[in-house]
Amino acid sequence: MNRRSFLKRSALTAGAVSVFAISGGRASGQILGANDRVRIALAGAGGRGGELLNAFEKIENVEIAYIVDADRNRVEGRIKEIEQKTGKAPQGTQDFRVMLEDKNVDCVAVASTNVWHSLMAIWACQAGKDVYVEKPCCQNLFEGRKCVEAAAKYNRLVQHGTQRRSSDDWAKVAAAVQSGKYGKLVAAKAYAHRPRGPLGFKPVQTPPENLDWNLWCGPGPMQEYHENLVPYNWHWFWGTGNGEIGNNGVHYFDLCVWAMGEKHPNSVIAFGSRFVNDPENQYKDQAQTPTIQFVLYDFGGIPLIYESCNIAGPKDKWNPREEAEFFTENGIIRGATFIPHSGQPEKIEMEYEKPEPGGPFGNFVNAVRDRNSVKLNAPITKGYYAAGVCHWGNAAYRTGKPEGFKAIREKMGDNAILQESIERVAENFKEVFQDSVKIEDVPFQVSEKLTIDAQAEKFVNCPQADAFLKRAPRPPFVVPEEV
Repeated sequence: MNRRSFLKRSALTAGAVSVFAISGGRASGQILGANDRVRIALAGAGGRGGELLNAFEKIENVEIAYIVDADRNRVEGRIKEIEQKTGKAPQGTQDFRVMLEDKNVDCVAVASTNVWHSLMAIWACQAGKDVYVEKPCCQNLFEGRKCVEAAAKYNRLVQHGTQRRSSDDWAKVAAAVQSGKYGKLVAAKAYAHRPRGPLGFKPVQTPPENLDWNLWCGPGPMQEYHENLVPYNWHWFWGTGNGEIGNNGVHYFDLCVWAMGEKHPNSVIAFGSRFVNDPENQYKDQAQTPTIQFVLYDFGGIPLIYESCNIAGPKDKWNPREEAEFFTENGIIRGATFIPHSGQPEKIEMEYEKPEPGGPFGNFVNAVRDRNSVKLNAPITKGYYAAGVCHWGNAAYRTGKPEGFKAIREKMGDNAILQESIERVAENFKEVFQDSVKIEDVPFQVSEKLTIDAQAEKFVNCPQADAFLKRAPRPPFVVPEEV
C-alpha cells in the first residue's frame, strides 16, 4: 500500500487503519543477529523524546532512522542533531502514518503526548514494527486494552515505559512483598509529590506555522490552541494528559501491582482539588487536573493509597517525594530497605528473579534482535495494569461532588494510613499559605466508593464514571474496537 492510498483510506474509514501486509524485509519479525543494526523511529521529539534518543544512541549498532513530530521545527532540529553526531541524517515527517510505510524501520519509540501513545503503538503493531511506548501506555483504559490486544494479534514486542521493571532493587522488593518474608502485607502506598507552579492563563491564538495542530491533537479532542498546552503543560488538561497520577504516579503503581499481582482493583474512592498558589487569580489557573489528589483502592482486601501534592512547602519540611512503600504486619518495606516496628532498618536480602540485562532500552533492543530467548522486562501486558490504576482513580475523582476538608477527614477516618496522609498534606498546606487560606476553605471534590467489574473492565452501575474510561472518537485518529 503506497502513501497516497494509505492516507486516503485512513481518512475514509475514520481511522480504521488497515493492516500493513509486510513480507520479508526488516519489519517482518525475523530474528536479527546480535550484531544486526536495529533501526528505530522516534515519535515525539520533545524533552522525553530527547532522553530516549540519547538512551538508544548509546546502544551498539542502533540507528535512529526516523524522526516524527507534529512540530516541524523539532523534526528538523533532531535530524541536524543526529547528523552532527553520526554523519548520517535520519528521515523525518510530521505524520506518523508516513513513517509506517518504511519497511526498513524495525521498531518505534513513542514519546508523544499521552493521547497518541495507544494509537501509535497499535498502528506500529499493525505495520509489523515492535514498540517502546512511554508511560502511561494509554490515556484511558479502553485504549490500553487495545494495545494489549494488538501486541498479541500481530505478535509484536511492546515494552512499557515504566523502566523500573529493569531495576534489580525493585525486583527484589516485589519478591520480598510476595514472599511474606518480612510479614504479611496489610497495605501499600504510592507517592507522587513534585512541586508545580501555577500556569496562569494564556490566550487562545492561532497555532504557529511550524506546528500541525490537527496532528498534534490527534486522537484527542480538537481544541483551541494556547501556550499552556504546548510544549509540556498538556499533562494538566483532561483532553491531553492524565495529571500527576499518570505522569509520575504510574511508576510507583507499577511497583505496587508488580508486588501485589497484575490485576484491576475491586473498588476505588478519590478526592482532591485543583488549587494553586496564585492569589491574584483566586488560586486558580487554566489547567484542570488536581494539584492535590488522594485515591484509596481495594486490591482484594489490601488497601492501596495514592498521595500527591504539587503545592510544596519549604524543602526542609516538605521534600519532593516519589516512591512506593509496603506496610506489613512487622514493619515497612521502603526502597530496598525493611524498617521493622522495633529494631534497626535492614537491607532486603532474598532470592528473586533478576530482570533481563541492558536496562529498559537495552532489554528492548536485545528482545528485538532475539525475540525467542530474550523477554521484555516491562511488557504491555503488565504495564497496562499500572496505567489502569491511574485511570480508575481519575475516573472516580472526576465524578466527585463538592465537600469540605472536614467532611473528608470524617469520611476517611477508618483508614489510619490515609488519615496520616491527609494530615501531612494539611500541614504542608499551612506551611505554604500560613493564615491567608485555610485548607478547610478549599473546594475539594469527593467521589463515592465505586465498585469495579474487573472482568468487564468497567464500573458497576456508574455510567458517569465509565464515560471517563473511553474517549469519543475523532476521525481519522480512532483507536479501533477491533485491532
